[in-house]
Amino acid sequence: MNLPNKLTLLRIILIPVIMIIYAIEPMREMYVFTNFPYLSLTNLIIILIAIVAMLTDLFDGKIARKYNLVTDLGKFLDPLADKLLVLTLLLILMDEGAYYENPLLKWWMVIIILAREFMVTGMRLVAAGKKQVIAASWYGKVKTTIQFVTILVLLCGSARLKVAVEGSAQMVRSDISGFYTVLCNILIVMMIAITIYSGADYLIKNREVFKDNKQIKQKKDNK
Repeated sequence: MNLPNKLTLLRIILIPVIMIIYAIEPMREMYVFTNFPYLSLTNLIIILIAIVAMLTDLFDGKIARKYNLVTDLGKFLDPLADKLLVLTLLLILMDEGAYYENPLLKWWMVIIILAREFMVTGMRLVAAGKKQVIAASWYGKVKTTIQFVTILVLLCGSARLKVAVEGSAQMVRSDISGFYTVLCNILIVMMIAITIYSGADYLIKNREVFKDNKQIKQKKDNK
């Protein structure tokens, strides 16, 4: 296994690490900041791990292209690692958002992202059955970058804040400034838009994958 693939594999290994960190309940009650954004120790560690994962995504592609180390395994693992990482972080945000009356990230937004990823993954499986490899597109990379940035910003302000209300502990949403809310909404709109566009781009450019081999051969013979 070459270096780029090892970096991609490291990104996959970091996913269960994030899950374990988030599962440690006491760490969620430890706050790095006591004022906005009320960043919990759990979210801070997850953000740092996610940044390391993003760096591996940046370097594995550059190294693979520079030293001609692009492999079919890398083409398969790289987008898979991105999807697993993004979906893991989105589910964490959804779990945290369950404690808010009006979370910025809505459930239907996550469904759109899931649908897009399942569609592209399904196309790759069909292509693999025909001994074809669908590499990540430029729009797909932009989509992943915007998703990462949006998720990191949301993690900074989505930490759960526990306060005592009339003698009973309740989970409430931390105070979020108007600027932060506007910034998050802009990023979320961009994330959903590029997710839909990149999915459509994959579908249009690789629609030949869904055709039977006989149809493809006949089309080539007619040219």
